[in-house]
Amino acid sequence: MNIEVIGISRDLTASQQKFKETVNAKNTFLSDPDAKIISAYGALNPQRVANRYYFLIDENGKLMWKSVTGQLIPVEKLVTDLAEVVKK
Repeated sequence: MNIEVIGISRDLTASQQKFKETVNAKNTFLSDPDAKIISAYGALNPQRVANRYYFLIDENGKLMWKSVTGQLIPVEKLVTDLAEVVKK
């Protein structure tokens, strides 16, 4: 599988790095302080905070799968679930 998990939030890079170290995350985190990416995917709530949504986008930019429940999905489970989507 050629899948990269990327987290995007409005937090600044230094804050994200601290969070990444605290939870021992292996994935990449991007800072979107102006909420341009977050807004483009409909994940910015009325309080201007990013909702915890997940999207699977293929190499051509096509949206293949999304989860907008707001529930945290552990990265290992996320990758396993996405592998099933990719097989289809």
